[in-house]
Formats: sequence, C-alpha cells, structure tokens
Amino acid sequence: MSMGKSIIIDAGHGGSDPGATAFGVKEKDWTLKISLYQYERLKELGAAVALTRSKDTTLDSAARTKVFRGQYDYCISNHWNAFNGKARGVETIHSIFADKTFASQLAKAVSNASGLPLRRVFSKKNASGTDWYFMHRLTGTTKTVIIEYGFLDHKEDHARYRTDAIFYAAAESVVEVVCKELGIRYKAPSEKAAATSLYRVQNGAFSKKEQAEALAKKLTGAGFEAVIVKG
Repeated sequence: MSMGKSIIIDAGHGGSDPGATAFGVKEKDWTLKISLYQYERLKELGAAVALTRSKDTTLDSAARTKVFRGQYDYCISNHWNAFNGKARGVETIHSIFADKTFASQLAKAVSNASGLPLRRVFSKKNASGTDWYFMHRLTGTTKTVIIEYGFLDHKEDHARYRTDAIFYAAAESVVEVVCKELGIRYKAPSEKAAATSLYRVQNGAFSKKEQAEALAKKLTGAGFEAVIVKG
C-alpha cells in the first residue's frame, strides 16, 4: 500500500436515492459499478484507496461526507447527469477554492475514452460565497472532483455506456489520471488476464458417464459449449 497521497471513490446516490433514471437504468447502479471497478484497479496498483459505499446503501450528505471529511487527499465522486434528453457530454466540477487542473485532466480523459463531447469544467458558488455542492462544501481539506460521465437521459450518451468496453474504458481513464495525481506508477490492465478470466457454470453431475454424455449432447444441440470433467 502506498504511504503517499490517498483517495476515496464515491459512488453517488444509493439506496433510497436512485439519482437520475432513464431507459430503465438508475444512476446509483452505474455509479456503484464504475466506483467498484476503479477501487479494485487503484488497490491493485498500490494506491491508498477507499470507498464511501460498496453496495446499494443510503447515504445522506452528512453521512456520506463524514466518512472521509479531511481524512483523504482526494475524492472522486461519480455521477451521470440528466436534463431534457437533449443535453449531452462530460462534465467535471471542482471547488471554487481549488485549481481546475485536476478536474480538467479528468474531463479530457473521460471524453477521449468514451467518445462523448467535453461539455464543461466548472465550479459553482452559493449565495453565502461558499461551494454550491455539498461534496465540496462539507469535505474539509479533501480535494473533491465530481465527475458527470454523460447524460443518462440522452439516447447516444446512454447507449455508449451500455457497451461495457466504453464503460470500462471511461472508468480506466480516471484510474490513469488519478495515478498521475497520486504519484504512483500506472500500468494498464493486462489484456491476457482479462481474456483468460472466465467463469464456468456446472450444469449437472452424474454417477454414470452415459448420463453426462446425454446432457452434453443436449447442451451442444442447443448451442452451448459442453465439457465433461471426471472427478
């Protein structure tokens, strides 16, 4: 584990708060999916990394920020936008008190990896002169960037993230930028490892070989791969 800078990954929404919903997808599910991937990858690369939630848990603003307020150097808060079905593109949001460099690097990386346009990199002030977003306002010294990967209710943005190759390419692009910011060596995931990570499902077990052969023949005839293993 790295003894240097640390980061926490926030899967936006969760539990009773679904976030945006469009085309049968709840934002909270995609934010958890992308956060879990990034967490595992950063851990694999030696980063000091944590998660605000690892399952479908309800976290209000106070509970969410209490988990890490001032305890980590960085936070990435993962989200998808929704508006009118026409707006689209990648956005990142940084604190009004923070330099925009890290947020800009993340936005460009996600835009390039996903093929979505880069909509904007911005910060927003409230009437009191502090940050509009609680993820900036309530997180103390932790440098937080909110990533909006695209618009869930935009047909093309949505369709692109339905493709796992694009979904995980966007996720990985964030991992690479984060590694650079944390000062740890980035290494791309092994294609060979990905190709050989197979999950097999057993369909039956029999004491007589002919019974196994009969089921294998039935499965093969239905278009499935069938392998008989003794033992």
